[in-house]
Amino acid sequence: MAVLGLPERRVLMRLFFVVLICIAALGAGWSLYRAVFVDNSAPTLKAADPGSGEFGIAVSAPVQIAFRKAMKQSTITSSTLRLLDSNDNLVPATLSYQPDNFTAILKPTAPLEYSATYQVMITGGPSGIQDRRGKSLVSDLSWSFTTAAPLPPPPTEGPGGPILVVASSSNPFSRYYAEILRNEGFNQFAVADIPLVTSARLKEYDIVILGEFPLDQEQTKMLGDWVRGGGNLIAMRPDKHLAEQIGLKDMGAVLRDGYLSINTSQAPGTGLVKQSIQFHGPADRYESNGTSDLATLYQNATVAVGSPAVALKKLGSGLLAVFTYDLARSVVYTRQGNPAWQATERDGIIPIRSDDLFYGPAASDPQPDWVDLSKIAIPQADLQQRLLANLILYMNYRKKPLPRFWYFPHGFKAVVIMTGDDHGHGGTLGRFLLLWAKDAPDCSLANWQCVRATSNIYPGTIRVSQAVELTNGGFEIGLHLYTRCLDWPSETFREPNGTLGRRLSWQAADSLYSRQLAEFRAAYPAHPSPQTSRVDCVTRGDYDTQPQVELRHGIRLDTNYYYWPPKWVSNLPGMFTGSGMPMRFAKLDGSLIDVYQATTQMTDESGLTYPFTIDSLLSNALGPEEYYGAFTANMHTDRPESPGADAIVAAAQARGVPIVSARQMLTWLDGRNGSSFQRLTWDGQNLEFTVSVGQGGNGIRTLVPIKSAGGVLREIAVDDNPINYIKRWFTGMEYAEFSSPPGRYRASYAPQKR
Repeated sequence: MAVLGLPERRVLMRLFFVVLICIAALGAGWSLYRAVFVDNSAPTLKAADPGSGEFGIAVSAPVQIAFRKAMKQSTITSSTLRLLDSNDNLVPATLSYQPDNFTAILKPTAPLEYSATYQVMITGGPSGIQDRRGKSLVSDLSWSFTTAAPLPPPPTEGPGGPILVVASSSNPFSRYYAEILRNEGFNQFAVADIPLVTSARLKEYDIVILGEFPLDQEQTKMLGDWVRGGGNLIAMRPDKHLAEQIGLKDMGAVLRDGYLSINTSQAPGTGLVKQSIQFHGPADRYESNGTSDLATLYQNATVAVGSPAVALKKLGSGLLAVFTYDLARSVVYTRQGNPAWQATERDGIIPIRSDDLFYGPAASDPQPDWVDLSKIAIPQADLQQRLLANLILYMNYRKKPLPRFWYFPHGFKAVVIMTGDDHGHGGTLGRFLLLWAKDAPDCSLANWQCVRATSNIYPGTIRVSQAVELTNGGFEIGLHLYTRCLDWPSETFREPNGTLGRRLSWQAADSLYSRQLAEFRAAYPAHPSPQTSRVDCVTRGDYDTQPQVELRHGIRLDTNYYYWPPKWVSNLPGMFTGSGMPMRFAKLDGSLIDVYQATTQMTDESGLTYPFTIDSLLSNALGPEEYYGAFTANMHTDRPESPGADAIVAAAQARGVPIVSARQMLTWLDGRNGSSFQRLTWDGQNLEFTVSVGQGGNGIRTLVPIKSAGGVLREIAVDDNPINYIKRWFTGMEYAEFSSPPGRYRASYAPQKR
């Protein structure tokens, strides 16, 4: 969104910018002079990409090695810098050296193998690599890295495993459970439409998640028989005949867009939020009859209606759980807003933005806010997904423990996605240099130790050489699509129920993206095509057209959901979409869109104050509340200086929370979601499984329950070698957490000694 400044302010900003660049140039020149003419020490490595022990590396990635001083190019040869495969065979590659940044680049002539380990070998000593004064590396150097697994299946499918999602083409929301399972780290599931599900196929799975759609008599019987034979079924707003099998008595009533309260006094609700939280969509009302009610429906935040929201009962040898509402629909509606308010101006401030999907007090149609602002600190959609995760583990306890991936790399509980919009004012370079200066010495970009950010710019805002240098340093330059702060052109369409509605014109949006992305590529021909986005004035238009157009143009992460305007925000930090997790969008009908929604919870134009806002978000994420999240900030990059950005970085660094660009987050999301658990086996005391790590999944960590039906965890080994792990309590359950590069893992349990 635009930030305007006084002419005098612009003059001062430009003067500051010139001084900053001069200082940087003098510093770089002095460093170069010392490296070439003065420094008589032995050369050393500054950084390597991929670095030691990294995994999830692209099979097409080059090996880049940065030295601390100028090197003698003639000594960098195929005998002094080598790449070996796991059988110690030399990998054919081309070598180059960039004297401007002292970097050697080894590029394999063919893609590397998937899920394979490679070793980088650098020769030191008199016959090894030397600097320009003839000084050699003190000794030989070597390290290894592991490439990524093959590309994963489409996001509507799963990698396979003991969990089956049963879906139906009649309700695309039923396939959104694939995204929910990935978000919760259960990358060990398959998806099948109900016509393909047979009694024989059900026997292959421990647990089934049944989406919301009608069942015929034969299908109801098949599922009931499978549960009675020992299966575990979680049914979402199921057919009434299925719900009746555990004693639920239909009251013939529906509660819409209400609240629920989780029973936190016992598993699987232990460790979750104790106050009521919202759900969206319809919930069927039942009378309980011998069921264990895991959550109760409320008509508002304080008044219960006496009906279960989630009920569980033993049925024969198995367990049947019923959500009386459709969790997938509720998660999508909570995160993306009220579909009935799409393409509607509610906050009275043109253009239509994402907040109009949540803004209650419209002058012409006053309603309660879509997400209760009194509960805005609570990630309500996330906690309901965690209830499902707890329920999966609780129900499957007698069969086998299940592993899951942690949300963020290296066990981080929170992440700051630092972004800014530059409307041609030219503050991007100065801002990035200031952020760069906040890096810890020898920080690892791959391990999220460096301070990085995204700036969405108008083409021409910075020079080509500056864009290249910043991108090479790990920053992201993206397009700030110019909309003139006007509404998208719209068109009339017919709703499924026959009524007429308005929506964003696909043709108009597609044309604008095509034209401005072409201008961006022409201005920065060597620059990567933008993969993340924030639009000028965060113009939205409708519910789902924009992310579909973005996907067509290769944009995969959207930061346009924007906590604004100030009159509504009222300096209340929190998550107005009920979620801190970037997850994929869904269409109005529930069909999944392969674009991540990364909501901007922090802005410098919403009346939020800093460090109060970032302190609140991080305290809730790192504290006993366990409100984990990736918190996106828009601190405008029109000027180099930003008190808000400074406060956010300081607060994050003080707590050990990484600050990353939007592109870094996209890389991680694809890497984590492209990772999987394969070949799970359980013999009653030993859980074995293989971890495959997707491209970009470096730093992924696995959790396994400390307790199982076979006893208490006593050891974790990879490829038969014991490894270290830490214990972590998470939503009322105790886990062992460990780094999980590709390999064959074994978690061994033993009966607890009395």
